[in-house]
Amino acid sequence: MRFLKLFLFLCIISKQSYSANLNVVRDAETENLFKEIAIELMKDSKFDANKISFFIDNQDFINAFVLPGQKIFLTTRLLIESKRIDDIAGVIGHEIGHIIGGHFTQRIKVMEQSSMINIISSILAAGAMAAGAGSAGTALIMGGQNLGTGRLLSFSRTQESLADQTAIRLLKNSGFSLEGMLNIFKILERNESLKKINPYFLTHPLSSERKKVIKMNLQNQNKKNFKSLNLKFSLVKAKVNGFFLEDFELETLYPDLESLESLYAYSLRNYRVGKINIALNLVDKCIKIDPKNPYFHELKGQILFESGKSNESVLAFRRAIFLKSDEKSFNLFLAKSLYHSDAKQSFSESIELLWKYIKDDDFPYEAWHYLGLNYGKLKKYDLSSYALAEKYLLVNQLDNAKMHIKRVKQVSKDKILLNKVIDLEKEIKKRENK
Repeated sequence: MRFLKLFLFLCIISKQSYSANLNVVRDAETENLFKEIAIELMKDSKFDANKISFFIDNQDFINAFVLPGQKIFLTTRLLIESKRIDDIAGVIGHEIGHIIGGHFTQRIKVMEQSSMINIISSILAAGAMAAGAGSAGTALIMGGQNLGTGRLLSFSRTQESLADQTAIRLLKNSGFSLEGMLNIFKILERNESLKKINPYFLTHPLSSERKKVIKMNLQNQNKKNFKSLNLKFSLVKAKVNGFFLEDFELETLYPDLESLESLYAYSLRNYRVGKINIALNLVDKCIKIDPKNPYFHELKGQILFESGKSNESVLAFRRAIFLKSDEKSFNLFLAKSLYHSDAKQSFSESIELLWKYIKDDDFPYEAWHYLGLNYGKLKKYDLSSYALAEKYLLVNQLDNAKMHIKRVKQVSKDKILLNKVIDLEKEIKKRENK
């Protein structure tokens, strides 16, 4: 499997199993858009949409699925093929239907806890391939065990029908058009070959009856104009198109550099092919048009960071945080830039940001990695080894975790820290005894 080193917020990690390949892409802008759509869909529901996590699966076919823990995955091809925000809303509504219906309850019960830890670890650890953590990416891949992912992706026809019904209800109540859901079904039906390689639709082919149900509900829809969401959708589309499509495809979609979307798309395209100066010039034009968009500053920071200009990237990331202080990933990116700026005072600030990120994130693998590096620079070797032990424990690299725990016990006199590594040892023994 060949890994692409993506821009700051886009880091790919592959989880290869016998039944599926997952190429998870993390991008705050796209994930936040999905979350906003989910919140709109669930406005009149008791279900808390904020508990749902969204991920992008880098695949060249249209697909969407749910994994335990309320984690919804949508493929890059689905984003590329979607024409409007209603298309994505229909897909998300369907997947929320599976969550509300509790369709994973029985499957979760029969899965061992250790196996679940491994698959979630492998899926969520996107970012370990970023600068300074190349070997970490390999460790993540080796850390997970091959699981029957297909079991988790397979749903009965009855469950699919129920999920469709829930999606229709959510779309109608929230004001999204059902034409979007129908559009996705039509795209899939036009290409029968997709069903052969797509486990999601292989287990429940799109029937004429499912489309009939949607068409029956097309009448008397109270459609809303989601102006803000549509603008965000167009920029996310531009980002995905710019990074994943070829030049001739982009030229068809964005024939000039007059719109904000076209500038954004070509900034990503030029960054991907290594034309850094052109990419920076284009993203600066985006910033000039909309200086309050935090993701433009985020992209500029990543381009600078990947170009070895860590000090300049710090300024861009600080601006992104100023504009969107609740985006936890920005703290991680700034912390990485501060570490590579190689100033003693920067290490302390980086550590503070990393601890904050660790408290907020479900799987702070890369944060633990950089925390270990920062403490190492400050010659706090016990804390450095503790952080690295946490990192390796997250991906079930127990031998590496034990090695760093041993180092902590050899050099540390901090009772609190020693108690923490004792807890880590207990967790390791639990896993080894399973």
